[in-house]
Amino acid sequence: MATARPPSQPPRDTAMDTARGTVRDALGSLGNLALLSGSAKVGSKAIAGVLPDVLASCGPTREALVTLIDGLRGTLPGSQVPDELQAFALPRIDELEAELTDRVNNKEPLRAPDRLGLDRVLGRLSRELDAVQSLLELLEIAAYEAPFPFKVPDLLRQRLPASPSGRRPARRFTARLSLTEPLPEVLLKPRAFSTLVGAAAELLSDPNGTPGISVAVQSGTVEVYVSGSAAAGADLVVWGYGVIGPSAAAIRAAAELSGVEFSAGEGGMLFGVRVI
Repeated sequence: MATARPPSQPPRDTAMDTARGTVRDALGSLGNLALLSGSAKVGSKAIAGVLPDVLASCGPTREALVTLIDGLRGTLPGSQVPDELQAFALPRIDELEAELTDRVNNKEPLRAPDRLGLDRVLGRLSRELDAVQSLLELLEIAAYEAPFPFKVPDLLRQRLPASPSGRRPARRFTARLSLTEPLPEVLLKPRAFSTLVGAAAELLSDPNGTPGISVAVQSGTVEVYVSGSAAAGADLVVWGYGVIGPSAAAIRAAAELSGVEFSAGEGGMLFGVRVI
């Protein structure tokens, strides 16, 4: 008989579900507006017509982000990560609201310099808030996903190159995967673990560099070492969802929530999962 895959979603909570939907829809609209404002094919009048709707979403988005961040506090007692995420996210919503208010209240047509300035501001805020959403999702998954037996290389090859679903990646880059066989199965949270490794590779890599992901067994633990650069290994496509100030602390917190051993140094991050 086939074994059902354990659930990876947090327990149903109407307020949290509503908040997730609000943030998802608002950031989708913001991302679309950022694309429109940067397109020479879209007229200024069409952009001006969208601004009020995105402006109206700022208040509900701010409240929804607070709800999502507060929902993490119970799973991260004593951690500063929720405060760091809130301190990063809310000023960006304030900046977005102020920018859009000025644009909506200014009845003059958008000129080329105005379009350029709007494009830059919206693009930056969209990327930064998308990164916040990605970290919130990682922390939720790490807290609530059920563990499942996997071989780490198989999991990384399957999940890291997978097409994004429901999220907008900041970039697509290549890492180098090296293995020291044999590698046994371990019990881990698959979505959380693969997202952790991808987030670490993105954080550690230079924009044009090639990070390394090495997997080996040491003293009964499968260790995954992520470094900023690697000269050898098989190419592996990785989707990145943005790096912001709270990223490193959120990765550490998510590793702890996932039951994964974690350490970090100047050259990289080490994740460890005990052999079954």
